[in-house]
Amino acid sequence: MKNYLATKWKSLTAWSSGRWRQGRIGKAKVVLAWYGLAVVVMAPVALLMPDAELELRPAMTEPALLCHQQQSFDEIIGAKDVTNQALMEKFRHQPDMQRRIITSDTYMQRDAAAWRLEAMRKIVRGQCREVTHGDPVTADWIEWQASKDAARLKPKRMLVTYQGKTYWTYSGQWQKATGKTVAAENRAPFMVSRKAPDGNDRSAPPVVDESQAQATPNRHPVPPFARNESYAQVRIVLMRDGWQPVVSKEADQCMEGDSRCEGRPEMQTCSGSGLAMCRFRWQRDGQQLTICTAGEEQAMFHSICE
Repeated sequence: MKNYLATKWKSLTAWSSGRWRQGRIGKAKVVLAWYGLAVVVMAPVALLMPDAELELRPAMTEPALLCHQQQSFDEIIGAKDVTNQALMEKFRHQPDMQRRIITSDTYMQRDAAAWRLEAMRKIVRGQCREVTHGDPVTADWIEWQASKDAARLKPKRMLVTYQGKTYWTYSGQWQKATGKTVAAENRAPFMVSRKAPDGNDRSAPPVVDESQAQATPNRHPVPPFARNESYAQVRIVLMRDGWQPVVSKEADQCMEGDSRCEGRPEMQTCSGSGLAMCRFRWQRDGQQLTICTAGEEQAMFHSICE
């Protein structure tokens, strides 16, 4: 066997030397031949390599998104904010104004909020899921090598395995597992609680009685909510960010079967006429927040109201 391999090796090197002297075409044939040989030799070796164990990069402040299909990522990236679209349409004949709008902080914040909300929709619908520091993820060795070497200017997606299922994710968010434990307070917080992956309220959140809420001037944050976003989604974001429902003794009584306010103790008023507005009150660290929704059958975010 050894003599056979030695003979083949001598034949290959002799053939390469001869072809190399035949100009560009000969050199190209030699390069292709050696490349093919390398692939043939390395393929069985790669198949024997164990899967690469990965962990979320320590610098990641947000959880990584794992999606069943790449299309979900395309839809998240393609999500648009309705206000931004309206501004672009309004100034469609004024490119200078459009340029100023696009480069403004508020424009980018609204677009980022639209991407975030679309990602949350995917999570709630079960199309994607979140993983954070400490969640074990594995990738095929060949897949990881190819992804690791990809240009960072074009984020590469790769297939990974998590809890026995295969997902797509962005390779730039991962690194080889180091075995170091990330403290709980330093782990990227989830956008949607794992206790309710379908977005339903399975347990009543802690509530604050109106008498306990501090009477301080309202200092409203700017939540990343889009007009006509489901209030169920708004609730998820508020509870995740530490807001607590405020229960008022003077609140309207929720009518039986009214899905807008059923199971939502923070409801203050709900109207069945006109825009069918409902008001929901929240509190956090002395701050008060009232969300107004519109819709007769389903509560949809309308505005932050006083």
